[in-house]
Amino acid sequence: MTEPPKFILRIFIAPEIAVKLTLTERPNSVEDLIQTLQEKCRPRLDYVFTLNYEDPDFDGQLCCFVDIEDLPEKGTLQVVRSEDENESLQSSNTEMLPHLPISDRLKSWPDIFNVPTFSYEVEHHLLEGNAAYEQSWKTVTLTRSQKSSILESMATAIMNYKPYPTEKNIAMAAEALVTAHLCLKEKSSASGWYGWKWSLQYKMGNFRSKLAKAGCLEVAVNSGRRSHNNPDKEHPHHNIKKAKHAEVNYLPDFPKGHDSTSLENVRIQIIQEVERSQRNLLLIDKLMQMTFALRCLEIIKEDPMIVVKFLQKWPALCIDSQICAEFHRITNVNLRNQFYSELDRRTPRMLNLFRQKATRTGRGSEVLRNFLNLYDEQQDADVKRTLVLHGLPIYLREEDPQFLKSPEPDISSTSVAILTTVNENSLIHLSPLSAAVVVEDEVVVSDISKWADAFVLLFGLIYVLHLDYPKRLIHTFIQKELMGLEDGKQLKPCLLRLKNYLSLIE
Repeated sequence: MTEPPKFILRIFIAPEIAVKLTLTERPNSVEDLIQTLQEKCRPRLDYVFTLNYEDPDFDGQLCCFVDIEDLPEKGTLQVVRSEDENESLQSSNTEMLPHLPISDRLKSWPDIFNVPTFSYEVEHHLLEGNAAYEQSWKTVTLTRSQKSSILESMATAIMNYKPYPTEKNIAMAAEALVTAHLCLKEKSSASGWYGWKWSLQYKMGNFRSKLAKAGCLEVAVNSGRRSHNNPDKEHPHHNIKKAKHAEVNYLPDFPKGHDSTSLENVRIQIIQEVERSQRNLLLIDKLMQMTFALRCLEIIKEDPMIVVKFLQKWPALCIDSQICAEFHRITNVNLRNQFYSELDRRTPRMLNLFRQKATRTGRGSEVLRNFLNLYDEQQDADVKRTLVLHGLPIYLREEDPQFLKSPEPDISSTSVAILTTVNENSLIHLSPLSAAVVVEDEVVVSDISKWADAFVLLFGLIYVLHLDYPKRLIHTFIQKELMGLEDGKQLKPCLLRLKNYLSLIE
């Protein structure tokens, strides 16, 4: 019996980024292939797109991929973002669509660092060096200018992801450099790239200084600190303003042709548009995208920031769709799509874990039993989501009574919380009448029909307003596992066990 064909595909998800996809059988449709690709590359492909393929009938020229029967057993495909994506904002589901950030930085730190192409001279020198290394294990000797050119190119590539890389990021880049060009391996270090790591670290510092002098806001905000000429200024290593929660666009530059004065006029126009009885959501979205850099600058410079005053200046951030849009501008991740797709994918296994723990003794097990008994009575999709979100902090032993508030609550001294309105005197509210989001003692978004939606919007506001996580919710499972937003910090043991268990049984 002949074996079924195996499909090996090289798919370009960006102009210089390709992934390998292996399929054991032909998908039923092009839509199924797109869904498989989105699951593999989540959250990078969290938007609407089509596919092109290299058609052998036309000497490998790109053609639109519309018939799954045209899928080659081995071939190259290309992701093409839908042109009418932004126009679709006029539909009733505007909050479900992705929003393109205005910054040039469109991607988070990669799983595998791609070494850039160096100058012609350096590439030629490394090519000969790699050939010599394969034959005699001899490393290459670089001139000062050649090493400087390599470090400059590497620093530029790193800056495309983040201006303040962690030590782990720098180590990954150094390792990738030596792996790509074995002739650069250092005989004096066990890893072979330890010296390159320190060179890159110093180079990034010099690179940031040059960018600050050139007026790059993202690094200029930290300039002007204590020095020999300014002894009374803030310590140069204290309270550095940089991305802390995996933000891709932390402090972008102003749009070309605009300054703070012109963007302030646009802000006033946004307020006028929000106050209209018939809001033009498409226009609001366009103006909010234009003023994104101004909001980021205000949030970062006002420390501590008074949220109520900020939202009075930017009332559009109290609109559901704009919370999602702003989150996408900051992280390049679609808030609702990513959250619900990952939550629904993990829900069956999370419920199994809850049922296992509910058989044990203890207060947490008793609460989970009550949750599960109520869910078994009404098995609704929204109730299932609410159950998992309620049960997760109990399972991880990180309950925060200030985070979930019920009828007639005291919201004073509340940093962030979800307020629910119910029609029955019950300790468990999996189906509230409505929910609201509270930020710094004020109700920011109200009349939310689904509790899970309130949770999504609150998570989005934490990024939008640069807020701190609730102190007792220390494991950040939502951020790292559901949303795929890595902050470079090591997972806590209980969260790592949960992640490994969920991955093991998938």
